[in-house]
Amino acid sequence: MDLNCRIQRHTGLTQTERHLRDYILRYPEKVAQMNARELAQASFTSPSAVIRFCQKFGYKGLKDFKADLLCAPGGQGEGETPDCNFPFGADTPFDQVTDAVLKVERESLRRLCTTLDGQEVRRAVDMLLKAGCIDLCAIGTSGYVSADFAFRMMKFGRRINIVSDRMELSYAIQQMDKNHCLLVVSYSGANEQVRISLRAAREHGVPVIAVTARPDSIAGMQADCVLALPPLEANDEKISTFASAVAEKAVLDVLFAHIFQQDYDRNAAFVRSDARRLQDVRVKP
Repeated sequence: MDLNCRIQRHTGLTQTERHLRDYILRYPEKVAQMNARELAQASFTSPSAVIRFCQKFGYKGLKDFKADLLCAPGGQGEGETPDCNFPFGADTPFDQVTDAVLKVERESLRRLCTTLDGQEVRRAVDMLLKAGCIDLCAIGTSGYVSADFAFRMMKFGRRINIVSDRMELSYAIQQMDKNHCLLVVSYSGANEQVRISLRAAREHGVPVIAVTARPDSIAGMQADCVLALPPLEANDEKISTFASAVAEKAVLDVLFAHIFQQDYDRNAAFVRSDARRLQDVRVKP
């Protein structure tokens, strides 16, 4: 596992070390040009905290740490990481706003290629295939992205309970049993809906998959399987979910593709027959 993945997946970090982790993962190109004092100032920590952080990953100091950081996939040669929270300003020219948003989305997908663990994807697909019902917990933008995934899954005969508010969650909890699987899609992995759904899953012996940028959040720590998103955004202080939404959709697309492939011939036949049905509906006067 490369250093970027090790940093993101480490669950024994202090609050100060988590600040460092987030800054390093968000701005690896800037970090590559910094000494310990400069990194401490930029991340609002201290030089000694920087050294301890590097040592926690088996390095003597920041110099050796940076060498491996740059060697990790996506760590070098791609240009400076855009500001995913505020990718454009009030005076940004019209065409550059377009470029800025698309650059953020491309960077999010590029980073996802390094944070998404193939073995975890395989485990998640296996858990979803075995589930008699999937309880899908996602709110806000994550909820909108996840609703499309749920619709596609239900088209191909998968049973899904969408849990986006308290009422839906209360009914889903009543139906939970060991044949269910809880899929949590949450960038922060720590909102109230997530906490309630995780508590219910524990009480009913339900396996949990978490799609989150915070593996050390309550969702990441309690999940049986974690699909890590690139932590490029702040939880709240941002213009929009440009980076996180595209990464969440990509992860759900990957899960859907693998599940579709498990019964490819039947599913592909359904796609073709459904296309003919829709065409007939459209041409009717």
